[in-house]
Parts: sequence; structure tokens; C-alpha cells
Amino acid sequence: METVLLEEMTWPQIRKAIDVGYRTVIVAAGSIEQHGKHLPIGMDTMGGYSMAVGIAEGLGHALVAPVIRPGCSDHHMAFPATITISEDLLKELCRAYCRCLSQHGFERIVLFASHGGNIQALKEVALELDAELPCMVVSPNILQDPRVEEATDPILDRYGVTREEGGIHSGFVETSLLLASSYGHLVDMQAAERGFVGDVWARIDEAKKAGRFSMADISPVGVLGDPTKASAEAGREMLAATGPVYIKIVKESLRTKDGEAQV
Repeated sequence: METVLLEEMTWPQIRKAIDVGYRTVIVAAGSIEQHGKHLPIGMDTMGGYSMAVGIAEGLGHALVAPVIRPGCSDHHMAFPATITISEDLLKELCRAYCRCLSQHGFERIVLFASHGGNIQALKEVALELDAELPCMVVSPNILQDPRVEEATDPILDRYGVTREEGGIHSGFVETSLLLASSYGHLVDMQAAERGFVGDVWARIDEAKKAGRFSMADISPVGVLGDPTKASAEAGREMLAATGPVYIKIVKESLRTKDGEAQV
């Protein structure tokens, strides 16, 4: 296989791949939203492609569908160029994707969020589709699995970065990962600024009590973490550490409908 990306293949190539056993397809749901002053608004979509390709190659005999975007990003609308959709619309897009992919012969669909705001919608629609379709549909929560954080902690320590500085949005972690990817040229490190660094989940819960949650209320620059120490080298180390974890999480979620492990 010269590529695992469906959008780079012709339909005869895809048909041949399915016929010879490429019957698992990875679908990431990203976003088009602000990521601070230094990262492109397509960060979660680009990250979705990088994660999906790594997972597909690690599983073997798996292909990658075009990343779904925009996503559920209402809390970023205070910043220009963010495009958001409702959870209902995201679910409907997932239904369309999975129904088509199932009809074409894919037997296992891995539907995962590369943007945190999509996690709940994907979890709910995957259960629905798994019951509806003849294929298996799973939605592993990769972003919030504690094993991912555990894999990156030693790397953060080596670079003198705390978990809070690593951040959950445009901080050291995301910035380093994008620098290490084929999209690295899109990162403007000269514009990188430290954002909110602290107990981010407590701060988000506090912001939600006031009503509609806006990222701008927590971080005027749109960053949760500190990207100023980020580097491609750190990103490569994190990719090497988290890649096997992503694959393990996905393998655990790929089960037959009678509960037998599927790897």
C-alpha cells in the first residue's frame, strides 16, 4: 500500500484493498477552531490525520477515511475563524460516514475524537451504529485515556515541563506534536504565548457555572498550557511513546459482538 488514506486512492484501489483484507477503517473527528496565536485552526484535523495513520499502520490491514470536520467547538467562538457544528449534526455526519463505509464492505469502523468537544457525541452515536449496522463500530476515548498522559509524563519531566504547562489545548504537548509532524512548517513559534496554567478542569467547571462556557474567559490568548518551550524533538519523543498506547487502546475496543477480543 503506497498510502492508507482513502482520499488519495482511486475506487479500484480501494476495492482491491478491501478484497485482500483491508476491512478496518479509521475515522477521526477533528475540528476547525482557534489554537492560540501560533497554531493553525486545523490543528485537531491535522492531528486526527496523524493519529489515524499511525493507528492504521500499527493495526495493519486498515485504511483511513477523510477526517470529519468541523466539530463541536462552540466554546471557541470568541476567536475569529472558529467554525462549530451541533452535536446532532456531528452525529448525523458520523451516521452518513459509517453507513457508506459499511455498505462498501468495511467490517470494523474505529470512530475516535481528535478534538475533546466531540467525545460524547461519538460515544453515543457509535453505540447506536454498532447496533444498527452489520459491521462493528467502536469509539475509543483516546484523548482522555490516562495511559496516554502516563506515557508523556517522563518526557515532560526531561524537558522541565509540568502537566499543567503541557496543557490540553495548544500548550507544550500539542505544539510539540505538530512541530514533529508533516505540518510543522505551519507552527509560528515566535507568536507562541503562555496561556492558562493551573487546574484547568476546576477552572472550566467554574466557568460553566456562569452559563455558556467560553475559552476566552479562561485564556485571552486561547491557550491552556505553555507552548513556549515546545520543540520538534520533544514531539518526536512523545509520538514514539504514545503511538503504541493509541494502538493498544484501539485494539482493546475492537471486539466481536459476542465479546471475543479482535486484534
